[in-house]
Amino acid sequence: MKKTMIYMAMLLMAFGLTYDTASAETTNTRIYTIVVDRFMSGDDGNDINVTDEKETPLPFGGDFQGIESNLDYIKDMGFSALMLSPVFDRAEDDYLGYAVREYGEIEEALGGPEAFKSLIDAAHERGMDVIVDMPATLAEGYTAFDAPVLNDIQQDYYGMIDAEFIDLQNADNQKRYKEMAREFTEDYNIDGLSMTVIQDGIDAKEFLPEDVTTYGISGDDDITLEGFDHAASNDLQEALSYGFSKPDREIPAYPTDGTLLLADHWFSERFTHNVVEANMFPGTRINQLTTYLYAYQGPIAFQYGTEIALNGDEIPIVHRQMDLWTDQELVDEIEAINEVTQKHPQIYQGETEVIKNEDGHFVQRYYTSDVDFVLNINSTSATENVKVPFEGEDESKMLSGMLIGDLIRGSDMKNEAFLAVLDREESELYAIIEETGMNNGYIYAGLLIFGGFGIFVWLVARRRRPKERK
Repeated sequence: MKKTMIYMAMLLMAFGLTYDTASAETTNTRIYTIVVDRFMSGDDGNDINVTDEKETPLPFGGDFQGIESNLDYIKDMGFSALMLSPVFDRAEDDYLGYAVREYGEIEEALGGPEAFKSLIDAAHERGMDVIVDMPATLAEGYTAFDAPVLNDIQQDYYGMIDAEFIDLQNADNQKRYKEMAREFTEDYNIDGLSMTVIQDGIDAKEFLPEDVTTYGISGDDDITLEGFDHAASNDLQEALSYGFSKPDREIPAYPTDGTLLLADHWFSERFTHNVVEANMFPGTRINQLTTYLYAYQGPIAFQYGTEIALNGDEIPIVHRQMDLWTDQELVDEIEAINEVTQKHPQIYQGETEVIKNEDGHFVQRYYTSDVDFVLNINSTSATENVKVPFEGEDESKMLSGMLIGDLIRGSDMKNEAFLAVLDREESELYAIIEETGMNNGYIYAGLLIFGGFGIFVWLVARRRRPKERK
């Protein structure tokens, strides 16, 4: 029923609601994070030390070709960038990529340099960026430090590969690492670099090149992130995961400083794990989280497999193998959310105002140069209403819902505000548009379609009717 409402809303928009979006420039980046070995195998010929045992830390055989063959699947959900786990030459018994043997050399088990270049070219042809996560594990030529700040999952993983770490406060290490990273990004036309930081007091500008976008992720509250273009704090990540894993919990207000938003990453427990622990249905909670993320005026990261509710809370189960042939209902819902937000990139421009943020009910207005929008997320266990105050000529306008199709007319309101009502665990994105009557074009088209179909069925039935015997 919900999918039907989405498609009906899209049809109504196609017939009756059009906006000029040609001049709007989208500033957000939607990142799909991928553990390369655990996504998809496209070439069995490069399998090295591969296992079928799901609870072992050995490789499963995923590679660059497997990702390239599914780029359209990723793009259709609205992602404009890939963030790949480390791609450098690694130990054969390591699947995640941080047991680096040589920086700058591309891991053959993932497909080697040619398959890597092919993936990057294919992504760029689709208008997608490629971001690669940079390890800080010790390799030849670097000096070590012995006080990493690690969360539980990192401790388990790095203990498993017996890792030491590069001291990124050391000037010689910084120079060597920066030159390596610069050559890597230039040789392969990389758009961005990320790092899950395990050393406090470092500055990314001192060891990462300046001509690519950089993303820093902290896995522990004691880590500070300096010098990155976008940073994701552990506190906010945990608040986001906690807030959306169950109704009636506080939803964090959107940052305004370009913070990278994510609910989980490959060194944290899965968002779905928190949902299951709260005895909630993952599909509903992921849908609400996705709506919140896609309406954010900044970069987001969405971990592979969240769209099929992959679960896990420890190494290696947290990195389950992707399954593209599971139930597609949630994927369809994510694509529908993406279609709406992509048609209206104005929401990523201009000022915003939080109208309500209380116990899981989050409402925000977006002010743009042509059409204003209202995001209404009811992440509570009850039907909720909210008054959206009139501004300017709002009284002559209406809220036109683009996700589930709600229509709220300003002329029907007597309290100088739109009264928006949502059922429990529902989300809606409204456009504030000029009030209209019924869409005659849509009605006529519907009558023609369904009327014609009825006549067709009648004719077929009539032709099949047995002739009377004489």
